Amino acid sequence: MSKIDFLKEQIIESRDFVNRLVSELPESLWYTIPQGTDSNFAWQIGHLIISQNFHAITCITGRNEEVYKLIPLIDYVKIFNGMGTLHRSVEENLIPTAELKKQLDAVHEICIRNLSLLDDPILSENLEPIPFKHPVANNKHEALSWCFKHEMWHSAEMEAIKRALGHPVKWM
Repeated sequence: MSKIDFLKEQIIESRDFVNRLVSELPESLWYTIPQGTDSNFAWQIGHLIISQNFHAITCITGRNEEVYKLIPLIDYVKIFNGMGTLHRSVEENLIPTAELKKQLDAVHEICIRNLSLLDDPILSENLEPIPFKHPVANNKHEALSWCFKHEMWHSAEMEAIKRALGHPVKWM
């Protein structure tokens, strides 16, 4: 298996985990911030939308116009970034949950389609130009590796939110 295929597989598996969590929490609870947490499910989903776009698309192949047509990324970065802020929730019904789900799926589909066109030599290349230093990656391999690790980190937070809202862990 090539390195790019391995990374793509890890990104798919981490999204499968997130999709399981999404299917287990009623949409009516997505904007609830449970006691003992500092976030809600809607913020977590929005954050994964912008982070997958950043780590696995923008840093790898540059700005993707298809993503910008589907998602108001400039607005979303202001709402869902999370870097340097403790504000990790969004107000109820800011964005309909169905819209967030659709956008989460769309970014993932674009990501996987783009990665399917790449070969291993691209992994050692520097990141595409971005307006600031990447928080953890210096090359494309590191950005893709961080993408799935970061998504699994947030899936753990989503699991904690789900559990705090009275929906226990389900394994399969």
